[in-house]
Amino acid sequence: MGLARKWIIFAELSMEPLSLNDARASWLVNMAALELCTTPDFSDDKKEFEDSAVCSYLLLLCMLMHREEDVHELRTKGILQGGAGLNNKKTLDFFTSLQSLRKGRCYALVMVEIENYRNKRPWIELYAFLYNNWKYIVAIGSAFGGFIGIITALMKLKGAH
Repeated sequence: MGLARKWIIFAELSMEPLSLNDARASWLVNMAALELCTTPDFSDDKKEFEDSAVCSYLLLLCMLMHREEDVHELRTKGILQGGAGLNNKKTLDFFTSLQSLRKGRCYALVMVEIENYRNKRPWIELYAFLYNNWKYIVAIGSAFGGFIGIITALMKLKGAH
């Protein structure tokens, strides 16, 4: 898990794919429970970084899922695989039931990486504005281009007389 540079200006969250079915869902819950029982404090410096890996991984997946469409998108991107016995609704219910897990050091590191990326990239606000308003920008640009075309045509007609 981590934030990986995709290009010079872009980064993407990288996670190992999860092949999920009913049995693996039970195993994940048991592994998270074992992690919670064996490591009472994830922030303890004496503990290994990987002592919170399962809870952190599950929390990151929970963070990415809020609707059934999100689950479907994670399946199409290859992050969630399989699903025998677990449709999108059941998968969403499974992960929303895990949102109360304790945040581990792996999770905190990924969140710090995301926040640092957001703070060091001031153009992200411009990109978000353009991404959210591209239809209006194209419409205004087209209208402006049409207006300029009409004005130049009128100027040519006036100059021909």
